[in-house]
Amino acid sequence: MSSTKVIYQIQGKESEVTLEQGVTLLEGALIHRLNPTYSCLEGICSQCEATIISGEVEVIPGFETEDHPKKVKTCQTFPKSSPVIVKYNLD
Repeated sequence: MSSTKVIYQIQGKESEVTLEQGVTLLEGALIHRLNPTYSCLEGICSQCEATIISGEVEVIPGFETEDHPKKVKTCQTFPKSSPVIVKYNLD
């Protein structure tokens, strides 16, 4: 199984972690206790939306965001390249 380096930017803190294949960006943040915003875990509420600063990701079809191509629902998004930098927008 391959792994991917992900750098999370959450609440002004940057954390670098390694995620195994098949782990969503949100699951990875939760596993590493990084305190991301989220609610439903199903791609409905949009609370886990974040911006991909760099790297490639794979979004489960049907859960793409239309307002901004780099904005994703992290509960429905997998890292594809290494590293991926993801910033949670807590405005």
